[in-house]
Amino acid sequence: MADLPPLATAAQLAVRLGYGDAGFPTEAETDRAQALLVEVSELIRDEAGKTWVDGGGALDGVPSRVEKICLAAAARAFTNPEALTQRSIADSSKSFDRSGREGGEDVYLTDAEERAVRKAAGGSSFRAVTLESPYSGDATESLLGS
Repeated sequence: MADLPPLATAAQLAVRLGYGDAGFPTEAETDRAQALLVEVSELIRDEAGKTWVDGGGALDGVPSRVEKICLAAAARAFTNPEALTQRSIADSSKSFDRSGREGGEDVYLTDAEERAVRKAAGGSSFRAVTLESPYSGDATESLLGS
């Protein structure tokens, strides 16, 4: 999936961030935006289980909601590269805790975004889990050391 196009464009991200149709002021910012869009797109595709590309590798049928989520996550990472959730200026304090997420990751999808991506992809927000009974023959044999 590394060679797939991002689900939104750097030009769209520039508009969302307030740069307007002129785009990002520097090539470095454009490159950074592009890299973030690629990373977010990978997360979205992993969550959705879909690529939204045709046989030629071009985007095909990306739901509007998915595109908006891609832009929102990339904008979050672009404007907050340290992924801070709290910052104090006096005596300089920082916080990376995102309740259950690893601190410091700048590109992520919220739980609500993950659910919306699965729904837009036509999937369920429920996941199948296979449980092994402790009363099955395999589990009993391994418990008894047989």
